[in-house]
Amino acid sequence: MSAPSRRPLYRCTPPIIAGLLALALAACQTQAPRPGIQIPVGSDSASRSSAVQLLHSARGLPSPERDRQRLQAAAILYKLGDNTTAKQAVTGIEAKQLNDVQYAQYAQVYGSLLAAEDEFFRALDLAAAPRLENAWLQLPPETALPLRDLRADLWGLLGDLDSAIAERRQIAALARDERDIAANNDGFWQLLTQLPSSELQLRAAESTDSIMRGWYQLALLGRDTQTDISSQLAALSRWRQQWPLHSASRQPPQALQLLEQLATQSADRIALLLPLSGPLGSAGRAIRDGFMAAYYTALDSGAPTPNIQVYDTGTQQPFEEIYQSAVDNGAQVIVGPLDKSKVANLLATEKLPVPTLALNYAGNWGDSGRLTDDLVQFGLAIEDEARQVAQHAYRQGHRQAMILASDAGWGQRGAEAFTEEWLLLGGTVSISRNHRDNSNFSQLISDALLIPDSKARESALRSKLAAPLKFTPRRRGDVDMVFVLAQPQQARQIKPMLTYFYAGDLPVYATSQVYSGEVNPNRDRDINGVRFTALPWLFESDNRTKQNIERQAAPAPAFARLYALGADAFRLFPRLPMLRQFPQQRVHGLTGALSLSADGRIVREQIWARIEKGAPVPVTTASEPAPGDEPMELSGYSETF
Repeated sequence: MSAPSRRPLYRCTPPIIAGLLALALAACQTQAPRPGIQIPVGSDSASRSSAVQLLHSARGLPSPERDRQRLQAAAILYKLGDNTTAKQAVTGIEAKQLNDVQYAQYAQVYGSLLAAEDEFFRALDLAAAPRLENAWLQLPPETALPLRDLRADLWGLLGDLDSAIAERRQIAALARDERDIAANNDGFWQLLTQLPSSELQLRAAESTDSIMRGWYQLALLGRDTQTDISSQLAALSRWRQQWPLHSASRQPPQALQLLEQLATQSADRIALLLPLSGPLGSAGRAIRDGFMAAYYTALDSGAPTPNIQVYDTGTQQPFEEIYQSAVDNGAQVIVGPLDKSKVANLLATEKLPVPTLALNYAGNWGDSGRLTDDLVQFGLAIEDEARQVAQHAYRQGHRQAMILASDAGWGQRGAEAFTEEWLLLGGTVSISRNHRDNSNFSQLISDALLIPDSKARESALRSKLAAPLKFTPRRRGDVDMVFVLAQPQQARQIKPMLTYFYAGDLPVYATSQVYSGEVNPNRDRDINGVRFTALPWLFESDNRTKQNIERQAAPAPAFARLYALGADAFRLFPRLPMLRQFPQQRVHGLTGALSLSADGRIVREQIWARIEKGAPVPVTTASEPAPGDEPMELSGYSETF
């Protein structure tokens, strides 16, 4: 799902080998559309002048005629892209004077305008107003469908996948036009492919709704990045035989249509350039083993597989010589290197002889990448996760952030990326504090929440009053969410301290580093309630590549993400041409939903998880807004300390 920030998050990447394009479509999804594009009132030929005339003549009309005319004008103006004037028109409407059909049109137009300004909760309040629940049967399809589409988009953006899926199910029952059916099927696909495979399998087994059972089974095909395109086409053919009357059988999602339309071709010779010795040797070997695990999974399934040649870049031999040797030996695609300095060397090279998928990012995150199609950078950037947290928290309605970041390099980069994205979206950072492994977290969090100031005010007031005081310190009031960049041992101290110092009502968001990767309820119950961006690896227990890795290597949790990176690199390189040609698509891997920016960087969007009873669970519903603070009573005084 795409974020509605001012910056397009998912763009495209280079054609590596023309025939590889078909392979790219095996595990992709359509990006979420912007809410509220379709307008149920007004006509395509409507002009600004007619809208202005409607507004002018509405001034002399009594309600409800005045409100109906303003609504018609607002719809025309929004369709023409004049949101400012459209909002001026719609905010002057007395909604109570409208009948149910008109109110539904009003909710659609006004909700779309609010969504365009990132006011997602206000938009959803309109689109899901209680008045509408008893009016659906009275609404004509041309009114009900775009309103339901807006509701589905908003729930999806806010992370309430279950409500969004349920709304798509309602749309499926109403849609008759082929374009409406196709658009809704793309919406279904976009939502369902966000769910982990284990969740899709569970729902497919337990659902009593035959249509949804078919959707869950189809989405599993989209989540499967383990097989080649021919195997997936065969699986799709079997699915269609099983579900011949299913809507998606007649109108497949765009990703599957592209999958069927494009021819397949694969690279025959791949060079894997990684440090197998030296300081980065352990990381390089983990990535290599993950890459080869994916290779053998494909080989075992009967898929056509390339010849893999591995080169050690951890030796004293100059990297340029190693790279050229791989080219001279016939490599059609190069995967690697891992070392940042070597990636920087490639980035500085005017033209590379073969398409290259580097496994790290060169330079700082804000630096320009590469606009040519010969180099793509792919890694486990903390910046991706931090920006994802900012976008998600902002959509959840939060605006005032507290940042508690590790003073390690990754923590500082994450804090910087979050702050940049948060400010761009329109949020504010009320306070930012760094911590170390040996920090006094009690003092750090107490000071950050201004608890000493509250106690000082209480002491001053107590000295002036003879009456006894009932006193509870108050935390600062200019924070409505906390962003934590911490390792598990740090987070297990931070979360209880937030509760202890009267901030237990604040939602806490974190990056994947907050969870160790091993289920340990006794220790992780201290971080219950924390929401974090999680590698899909955590929940893909049936993934054959992951099973092979765990059986052969039994990687420590700290190295699991490197194995996942290697496995995703194997699945990603043949799909890169698709990501350039079809920027709305994403490839689902063990490290996240992968897309490509215009400057050649892979952007990862991880799934959302929450710690419950000391264990991580995937998030499919929206969280409740944090309750507001009630003023404390102080012997007749209402005082916030």
